[in-house]
Amino acid sequence: MYSYSTAAITLLLFVDYTLTAYHNTHNAHYSHSYHPKVAPYPVKAYQTYYPSSPSHHYTNQPTHHYCNIPPDLWCDSPQSAQQCGVQRQCDALRFHKRRPIKITLIYEALCPYCQKFISNQLGSMYQQYKDHLELELVPWGNSRILRDGSFSCNHGKKECDANRLQSCVIDIFKSSGALPFIVCFERIIHHNTVEQAMHACSAFIRSQYRQIRLCYDGDRGTQLQRIAAHKTMSTKPHPILEVPYLLINDYTPSVDNNNLNVMILPQLLNKWFKLYS
Repeated sequence: MYSYSTAAITLLLFVDYTLTAYHNTHNAHYSHSYHPKVAPYPVKAYQTYYPSSPSHHYTNQPTHHYCNIPPDLWCDSPQSAQQCGVQRQCDALRFHKRRPIKITLIYEALCPYCQKFISNQLGSMYQQYKDHLELELVPWGNSRILRDGSFSCNHGKKECDANRLQSCVIDIFKSSGALPFIVCFERIIHHNTVEQAMHACSAFIRSQYRQIRLCYDGDRGTQLQRIAAHKTMSTKPHPILEVPYLLINDYTPSVDNNNLNVMILPQLLNKWFKLYS
């Protein structure tokens, strides 16, 4: 009798344990939808994996594919955009394809690399893509405003004068209209004074020569240089550490990317405009 009771009790305990384990497992398996109060994950997370209908939040998430494509190629095709989870962003770029790309050049008038870029690349590049570009020229670079309010430029007083003159030309003709004069000026300023270079390139500014002269000789030129300084020092997210520096739609790239942009900007523009044409 004693051994029978022990066996029965043991059997009952085993059955009770088995049913309890099954019950707990069963509830845990369906807890996302039926028992939200004790669910280990919120219902919203459950619905993210099994949506009833597609949404832009779901379709824009990275797929199970590994994104091993360089960022510059993400929008090259719908397949690459989907693989890297940027379909919505690439579609937005294509939607705004008719907007011009803004190119801002921050430079110094006597910087050899700036002179080379302006003389050899910028003029011809702008002529090729002028219908798709918004050009902004900022002649300041690494110049400084001293405590007494005067300016100190990397290449001396001659550069300060040249920066001020170009600010006046840009103010009156706007950057696109001032570009022919600036290209001419940068090609000859190395072996000439500011006055000589201004006179030699005066054909490009003849219609407004008097106003430019008044600006250059007066307070207006100084005010425009302060504006150029503020523009240069307020760039984001990266500060201007060297020139020439290119901003793309007011975005300041890193130094390494800026160096690349300066070298291959025409090729980049050609790619961007073909991609969104």
